[in-house]
Amino acid sequence: MTGHLTEHTDRPGRRDVGGRLPAPHGDDAAAPWADKLWTAVRAADEYTGLDVVTDALAAGLDPESVLLDVIGAVQRKVGTEWAANRMSVADEHAATAINDRVIAVLPVRRPADSRGRITVACVDQEWHALPARLVSETLRLRGWQVDYLGAQVPTAHLISHIHRTGPDAVCLSSSLPTRLPLAHSAITAVQAAGTPVMAGGLAFGADGRYARLLGADAWAPDAR
Repeated sequence: MTGHLTEHTDRPGRRDVGGRLPAPHGDDAAAPWADKLWTAVRAADEYTGLDVVTDALAAGLDPESVLLDVIGAVQRKVGTEWAANRMSVADEHAATAINDRVIAVLPVRRPADSRGRITVACVDQEWHALPARLVSETLRLRGWQVDYLGAQVPTAHLISHIHRTGPDAVCLSSSLPTRLPLAHSAITAVQAAGTPVMAGGLAFGADGRYARLLGADAWAPDAR
């Protein structure tokens, strides 16, 4: 679900990363906007960040590309720079907050015919919420009704929400491998409530192996 869109959660070693921010799926039109947003984020300039996203939309860039190839690309850069000790924790948090804020600029339209209802949540004690937010907004852009529950959702409360709302599926996000036991508990409980689970995030492995081992019904490497 979140795969390479998620923030980095460990420091695998120092490596230099420079030049233009790569956009996934070869979207060259998004790259200049990602560069501009990165400059704004690095300067902790929320107002310019909002202008960048607004201008990208006005220039005709598809909202999903703005979400994933601009905001998502910048967030990956934030994670890489933090992992290489080129950003402090405070700078990383400030950058993530700006990225979370600029998502609000994207258009939100109530679909004429909803494709269904999805609950998106981070597993208990998982505080890296932006990847799950990116997934939620992607689903909304594609016509789904989404209940986005955010970070650190206790399993008991997740199950109560499922019983109350009856979603077609639950998307669970986790970045930290240390949260996998809690992810397993959540997957099992959600399935026991009769709802299938899609898992995503760095915690589940680059190829989703831990999602399969923990019994998730599905796994996705990224929001697309």
